[in-house]
Amino acid sequence: MSCTLCSDELGQTNVAVFPCGHAFHLSCVFAHSFKTTCSLCDATALKLPDLGSDREIAMSANIQAKIKRRQLQPNEPLTFLAQVTAAISPLTPRASTFSDFIHHNTKLSVIREHGFDAQDAVQERIPWSKLDSRYSGTDILDFGFEWKHMVEMGIVPSQLHTFTWTQQQHKLQLDAQKLLSIRMTVSELARLRYSSHQLVDMGFTWAVLARLGATVDTWPLFKLDIADIQRYWSPTVSQWVAAGFYDKERLQRAGWNIEEVIETLPAVTERCTGRVLRLAF
Repeated sequence: MSCTLCSDELGQTNVAVFPCGHAFHLSCVFAHSFKTTCSLCDATALKLPDLGSDREIAMSANIQAKIKRRQLQPNEPLTFLAQVTAAISPLTPRASTFSDFIHHNTKLSVIREHGFDAQDAVQERIPWSKLDSRYSGTDILDFGFEWKHMVEMGIVPSQLHTFTWTQQQHKLQLDAQKLLSIRMTVSELARLRYSSHQLVDMGFTWAVLARLGATVDTWPLFKLDIADIQRYWSPTVSQWVAAGFYDKERLQRAGWNIEEVIETLPAVTERCTGRVLRLAF
């Protein structure tokens, strides 16, 4: 079988096959203004050709080559005038840095095709907020950003909402240690609305939560009832006491259901951690 665009024989690779079944050399299809319809059939009834895996492999190799060349060429610091002009859109018609492309709202996939990778964004000291405000979690992860890049670029807890739970677990592999590394507070953790099961899976033990500031006063931020806390964390009496759950006044101020608390907390009739429990339940 031969390619009707050049009359040469078709091989097993670098072939574009249209839905109608006609096949051409991949290079010929691109050479003819990136044709998307078969020249032998009615164009109105046809769809895009199947370019196979060859184009994807070639594009990937080309991108990696551009990235490699960029890594071998250290960035020269911008002069003051260049920094000023770079901040003014009309004076920067062509993007030459990662920041320029972001400023022009260029898709991350296109930025990658120009030979940039995640480390370029780190080196340019681009604030994570610039990416978070412009791109979806899927686009960011597909580009190649990893947790280490996000931390270096200043990601904050509230920006984790950009990523789904699946992305956080399987792509970023987030756990308690990683989240605590960005100085997360107990209120910020609560606003992420993780379920009890998710918190436990991530390694948020009772001890970790206590160090973070989880007490009778702050646990309500997680929207969990006392039974869920008991079921997933099984605190000891000492831990309940240290968190303030045996203090009736604090329980009432924090809005706990006193009857549910009485039913859940273990009965205490003797000293605990060197203190006598005086309960007025």
